[in-house]
Order: sequence, then structure tokens, then C-alpha cells
Amino acid sequence: MPQLHLYVTDATADLLRADADAASLSLSRYMAKLLTDKANQGWPDGYFESVCGSCPDFEVPEDLSGPPVEPWD
Repeated sequence: MPQLHLYVTDATADLLRADADAASLSLSRYMAKLLTDKANQGWPDGYFESVCGSCPDFEVPEDLSGPPVEPWD
């Protein structure tokens, strides 16, 4: 299993340790849960509307079938 190393301020570390203690988890397990939960949330609300609508002159082609795409192997 990969290990991640990150740097946070002392104040942030204190808050994370307190939250991990309150959840009865080790800091490592608590951080893994936070990151996994966040990664599994999907796209943020309104993401596609804000991103796809950000180019007003973008033309959507009528025929979206197109030719097959070759794999990158």
C-alpha cells in the first residue's frame, strides 16, 4: 500500500489529531478515511455547468459518433 507524506501547520496537525482521537482512530487511519471519503464524492455540484458553460463560442457537433479511437498502448 502506498504511503503519502504531507506537510501541514502545527495548528492543523493538532486539529487532525483531536478529530482522530474523537473518532477513536489513529491519525493515519483517520487521514486515510478523510481522503478516501473525499475522493469517492464524485464531481462537485455544478461542475459541468460551470466548466462546460465557460466557453460560450464552443460549438457542439450534431454527429457525436466520430471514428473509433485507437488505444495508446
